[in-house]
Amino acid sequence: MSSEKLFDLDKAKCVKCGMCSRDCFFGALKMGVEGYPEIPNPARCMHCQHCFAICPTGAITFTGKKAEDSLPVEGALLPSAEAAENYMRLRRSTRRYADADVDKAVLERILKVLANSPTGCNARALKFTCVSNREAMNEFRKKFIRAIEGYRNGTKLLPRWLAVPAIQMRRGESDIFFRGATGMLIVSSDEKAPGVTTPNEDVVIACSQFEMLAQANGLGTCWCGFLRLVQNEVPVLLEKVLGFRQTTPFYAMLFGIPAVKYQRGIQRDDEAAIDWF
Repeated sequence: MSSEKLFDLDKAKCVKCGMCSRDCFFGALKMGVEGYPEIPNPARCMHCQHCFAICPTGAITFTGKKAEDSLPVEGALLPSAEAAENYMRLRRSTRRYADADVDKAVLERILKVLANSPTGCNARALKFTCVSNREAMNEFRKKFIRAIEGYRNGTKLLPRWLAVPAIQMRRGESDIFFRGATGMLIVSSDEKAPGVTTPNEDVVIACSQFEMLAQANGLGTCWCGFLRLVQNEVPVLLEKVLGFRQTTPFYAMLFGIPAVKYQRGIQRDDEAAIDWF
C-alpha cells in the first residue's frame, strides 16, 4: 500500500452526489456534516479504490493517485463480446517453443497490468516470480534437478513418474516438466499476510489473467501442473530453489514464443454442462 495520504478531496470539484459512499462496501466512506465524503475510520478501508473510480468529477485523490492520471472508461479500447468469445475458442496450450527469449519490456508491461488482477477482500498479497529467459530457465532446471536428486525421505524412493523424467531431463533427452519453455511465471500468495482470505484462488485468477495477456501479446503459454505435483512429492523443492515456505500457495505458467501455429479453434460448445436454476 502507498504511504501517501489515504483520502483527499477537492471540494471545488465535489458535487456531493454521494455515489462514492454508496459504493463503499465496508462503509469506510461516510458523508460528513457538510455533505462532503470522508473516511473517519481508515482501518475499515480496504483500498479497493471504488470511490476513486466512481467519482463523476474526479474530485477524489486516493493514496496520491489522481483522477487525471487514470485510464478513463469512456473511449477506452475494450474487446467486444465477440472478440472475447473468439479468444476463448481459439486459446491453446503451447508445448513447443522457439529457441528465443521474450522481450523483457513486453514481460514488464504484462506484469504491471497483472497487478490489477482481483484478490479476495483486495488483499493484494501476490508475488510474481518471473524466470524471464533461456539462461534463467536453464539455471532453474539445474536447481530443480538438484533438489529432486538430493531429496531423501527415510527409505522412501521417488516415484517412477518423477524419477525417470528427472533423469531424462538431466541427460538432455526430454523435458516433460517445462516443455522446453524459455520462460516461466510463478504466482504465489503470502497466506499469512493480513486480510488474505483466498490465497489459492487469488493465485489461479492471476495465472488465468497472465495467460490472457501473454497470448494477446503473441506469446504461447501452458499451465505447469507438474511443478505443483513435484512440490507435493518433494515439499522442500521450492524452498530450496526459490526460498518459498512449504505452505506457500502458488501456481506456475510456462511461456515463450510459440514454435507452432494453430489454424482454427476446436469445437467444445456442445460440451457445456448447463443446469438452469
